[in-house]
Amino acid sequence: MKKTFIILAVLLSLLWSALAWAELKEGLWEMTTQVELKGMPGVPASMPPTTFRQCITKNDAVPKNKDKNYECKTTLQNFVGNTVNYKVECKGQDTVMQTSGTTTYTGNTMTGQSNTKFKTKGQPEMQMLSKMKGKYIGPCPK
Repeated sequence: MKKTFIILAVLLSLLWSALAWAELKEGLWEMTTQVELKGMPGVPASMPPTTFRQCITKNDAVPKNKDKNYECKTTLQNFVGNTVNYKVECKGQDTVMQTSGTTTYTGNTMTGQSNTKFKTKGQPEMQMLSKMKGKYIGPCPK
């Protein structure tokens, strides 16, 4: 009886994970990010929201607002249900940024948040909290 229960629990867990994984709709997503800055005297606490589009796949499910001044690398991406946990490290000329965050995909919508620590040579370390929401647009352009 106990062995049957364990097998059933494992099978249900695998099925739930597969169904949650299916929640990630691959394609073009439009995301809006709201950033709150911390530790920057003289700079407004909130920045205006920014909107960008990105092709999202199961292999690359981390939202990234690309900036040509930084080279970024995803160092961690793992799914728990329909939520991706991630870490990204970006390097610029004099700045290093480390971001950790979570994004939850549910059908045609997504929500997420991340915390970024950045250090610029000669400056104290600063942090920013980003909250995002997004919607599925359609297939990725070819």
